[in-house]
Amino acid sequence: DKVNTFIFDCDGVIWRGDSVIEQVPEVLDYLRSQGKRMFFVTNNSTKSRKGYLGKFTGLGLNVKAEEIFSSSFAAAAYLEEINFKATGKKVYVIGEVGIQEELDLLDIPHTGGPSDK
Repeated sequence: DKVNTFIFDCDGVIWRGDSVIEQVPEVLDYLRSQGKRMFFVTNNSTKSRKGYLGKFTGLGLNVKAEEIFSSSFAAAAYLEEINFKATGKKVYVIGEVGIQEELDLLDIPHTGGPSDK
């Protein structure tokens, strides 16, 4: 009862590859039934929050997009926080589509990405 919020890493804690780790659904359901808050973090930028939401859903896990914090989301949120758009410049993305999707959600101009090889 002393802990109200849980932060879970995703890869190796919630899932391994494309398989949910044993007992994870039951643990998450129990924590929710107890009114606990949960957040899911990953340093993998290949997917946006929407992409990760699809992965959670595909694994049968009931998670909200607002509970997912990826490095792609963190980078876009930071650029929004410092008002990067006002500079009139573009971000050069060296990475995967997840970064581009998060930048697009905030209308942050960018170039590069996975197609720029």
